[in-house]
Amino acid sequence: MHPFSVLTAGIFVAGYITARWDLVTRLYELAIFAWDHGVVTRAAKGFVVLSIAFFVIIVPIERIASHEADEVSPPALCLLLQADITTSTPEPEEGASPHANN
Repeated sequence: MHPFSVLTAGIFVAGYITARWDLVTRLYELAIFAWDHGVVTRAAKGFVVLSIAFFVIIVPIERIASHEADEVSPPALCLLLQADITTSTPEPEEGASPHANN
């Protein structure tokens, strides 16, 4: 390899390692800062509060909606939908292909 290329590759690798090491040390310092200022505890409390709100508000609403949906008799609903489909689609003329665009 040409000496200039070896020098260029060496500088690149050294810079890459230095940048990665800087990121690791900053991440470590950020983790210590977050732990010292109670960020982890506040995040855990927020997760617990949101979970409780989900189970107290959203789950009962979903259960009520599911119960109400089950009270509608499926055969009657199917008949209503079928009647709606048959009234909204025109019947094809006799002898004509149903897929023809005339």
